[in-house]
Amino acid sequence: MKSRTKGPTAKSFNVNGARLYGELGKARSKPGNIWTGDEEARDVVEQLSRDAGYEPLHGGPLENARAQEDFVAIYVGIANEIGPFAYRMASPADL
Repeated sequence: MKSRTKGPTAKSFNVNGARLYGELGKARSKPGNIWTGDEEARDVVEQLSRDAGYEPLHGGPLENARAQEDFVAIYVGIANEIGPFAYRMASPADL
């Protein structure tokens, strides 16, 4: 898409289950939302994540978007085992 927009680009919200969006406000802590992309997109993507009830987790530059997409298969595999879920990644001090 960056080739079309010619502007800052990011991939976000694809490693979360949409079925849980309505439940996020009930969580004890904010679940994570992995995003990859251009630094110039950081402020917008991270604000959108917070507005949606997530803690933004930067997964690196846009070149990592393919790896982020591949992670969806792992997410689906876990969901097939335990059902819909949210994730949180944080340093031990923040858990």
